[in-house]
Amino acid sequence: MTTTIPRLRLGFLTNGAFSEHDAGGAAQGHRDAVDLFRLGEQLGYDAGWIRNRHFDNYVSSPLTVLAAASAVTQHITLGTAIIPMGYEHPIRLAEDVSTLDLLSGGRVELGIAGGIPSFDAIFNGTDGPGWAKATPKKVVDFLDAIRGTSYGTTPQGDDLHLRPLSPGLADRIWYGAGTPDSARRAAGLGLDLVLSAIAPSLGLPFDAAQKAVVDAHRAAWTRTDRAPRFTTARTFFPALNGRQRALYQGYGDLRQSQGPAASRPKGALTPAEPAGRANSTGGLMSPEIVGSPAEVIDYLLADVAVREAGELLIFLPPGFSHAENVELMENIATHVAPALGWRPAR
Repeated sequence: MTTTIPRLRLGFLTNGAFSEHDAGGAAQGHRDAVDLFRLGEQLGYDAGWIRNRHFDNYVSSPLTVLAAASAVTQHITLGTAIIPMGYEHPIRLAEDVSTLDLLSGGRVELGIAGGIPSFDAIFNGTDGPGWAKATPKKVVDFLDAIRGTSYGTTPQGDDLHLRPLSPGLADRIWYGAGTPDSARRAAGLGLDLVLSAIAPSLGLPFDAAQKAVVDAHRAAWTRTDRAPRFTTARTFFPALNGRQRALYQGYGDLRQSQGPAASRPKGALTPAEPAGRANSTGGLMSPEIVGSPAEVIDYLLADVAVREAGELLIFLPPGFSHAENVELMENIATHVAPALGWRPAR
């Protein structure tokens, strides 16, 4: 097979998992998350992205972690995948993101989305407009803030707009979309697309269903200054020896049988999603690819959604140790990514 993916960027995606039962607890888990960015940059990765979850054994404050990561790196971009806007105050979020972007030298790639209203009552109370009604406005208000919208003037005549404003940040906002409808909404706002780990159930294989989301976004894109950008994550494991194959296959087997409940850190919440390959809305979960480097390369080259993406993220299992995730990143950077059209950054 000779097909390659042009201009590929390579990134990693981590949950920043931790367990109070392990040595160092939450503090060590957060330090390990920061260290992944340092090591990723050394390996030539273009991007590091971090998920966030509330009330669980994962990073809940991604911008804080990325601020720490920016202090130990120089080039790797710093992404969130994704921040649920329903839990945020749009102007306060804009202040924090703009500050981080300035401190990092303009390296933030901010992924946002509606998310799900699991903790709506905790964050927003029961008297507000509700998650479904409030979230779209919060997204627009956030975009207005980082674009420098005026909120009037002070009694002394000074303009009230977001300070600090970070030049170029408004063009580095992504939207996490799992359906064609959400992709079209993102395109209408001029936002690039982070493809979800869940694809809509359209009677198609996972990659083809995900490509349908890309196609919907591209068709709805109205900006004339540039083309849209797409990034997608995959869970793939190039095994170089028997020990690695057993580790990776064990994770794949757990995902097949337990779904999102697999590979959780000790003490983490039990996912609400059912076991198996479909989620509660009938969507398809991304597959796990375990094999030799050559087998993994062939699989990824045949993936129609990966071919659409300018950036491929490797998902780092939250139940893996820090050393196991670093080893996986090294294997991919050395034995897989170059065959896909990637070269180490800088």
